[in-house]
Amino acid sequence: MAELTDKAVEKLPLATGGQYVVRDDLPGFYVVVGKRSKTFTVQCDVKDDLGKRRTKKKSIGSFPDLTVRQARAKAKAELGAMQVAGKFEERRKEWTLGEAWAHMKEYELPRKGSRPRTVDGYNKTINRLMKAWLKVPLRKFADHPRLVEERHHEITRENGPYAANHFGRAFRRLYRYAQAKLDRTLPVVQWSQVITWNAEARDSSGMDETELGTWFAELANVKNEVRREFHLFTLLSGSRPDALSKAKWADLDLRRRALRIPEPKGGPDRAFAIPLSRPMLACLIRARKAGRKLAPRQAPTWVFPSAESASGHIAEWKEDRSELSKWGKQLRQSYVIAAETLDVSERTLKRLLNHKTQDVTMGYGDRDRMWPRLLDEQARMSAYLMGHVPAKKADEAAQVEERAAA
Repeated sequence: MAELTDKAVEKLPLATGGQYVVRDDLPGFYVVVGKRSKTFTVQCDVKDDLGKRRTKKKSIGSFPDLTVRQARAKAKAELGAMQVAGKFEERRKEWTLGEAWAHMKEYELPRKGSRPRTVDGYNKTINRLMKAWLKVPLRKFADHPRLVEERHHEITRENGPYAANHFGRAFRRLYRYAQAKLDRTLPVVQWSQVITWNAEARDSSGMDETELGTWFAELANVKNEVRREFHLFTLLSGSRPDALSKAKWADLDLRRRALRIPEPKGGPDRAFAIPLSRPMLACLIRARKAGRKLAPRQAPTWVFPSAESASGHIAEWKEDRSELSKWGKQLRQSYVIAAETLDVSERTLKRLLNHKTQDVTMGYGDRDRMWPRLLDEQARMSAYLMGHVPAKKADEAAQVEERAAA
């Protein structure tokens, strides 16, 4: 191994197959000779995140674009930079906000069973409200926490208090994830104390018994019959509309009087079955009939089909408030109000709503053993709610119920 010179490199014959290496007396600096080119290269051993040695290589130019003297000077600089990077790489990587989000989205959220809608919500919040921060190291925010509070205040002014709180919660979770799993040297910051959270009033716009009659009259005027039955079934079941919109006929068990919801909020691990009362069965009969008429191609699969939706089922349940004053989550709240009116036990109501609970005693409960009770309470709830249907419509519903029972 001798010092390379321009003359020596020029005389090197091109490879007839593969490549061969000629090294300089500067450790880590050599020329790779191929079939068409002679490339100056540097090589250095560094330690990875686990302290194991690994080799880094980098091409720095070709002969004769670079002379040997120029290449050697560049090699010394590159080798020094690679050695410095190797020493400090183990100690710290400056994770940016965008990198932390990409890592959490790939590794954390799928394992936790986060729904696409949840991931999409995070994605929109981060890319819309933190777009200018995606390339900023998270350590910068730990050093200057006022930036987060000031951004929260700015979003409150421009986008509203709820959007600002969504921003704050998303940022807090991202930082905690990075601090716990990506860089343990990140300072622990109490973001809940840094951010002055906006007050959020809990939505309590469900209906009591004085409003149900008016709502049923409004419902009768909804032109799309599938949507009409969807809203009624939402009220009678207290279900989350997103999960209910994806209900399939294959998940209906008439013998057990159950409609299985395989992927509710919380993912497949939270799968449950809705107990069906007679009015609910009648509702499904009308939905099947209406679906065959309005969406014949989608109707064999989906309980609440839609010919206009790309998914094949109802994907949007909003209505004009002037036509139907309550829908979606408000009907779930109305169901809870009805349960409280009837003194349905908290234990039973949580089972009907598929609410998660940390209560140890409730954890011992067996939903299958409770099934007869759930059916009885669902029947009582449906009878109470349907008792507010205007007289003419009540007679028509009774006729359908008789056919469903038969």
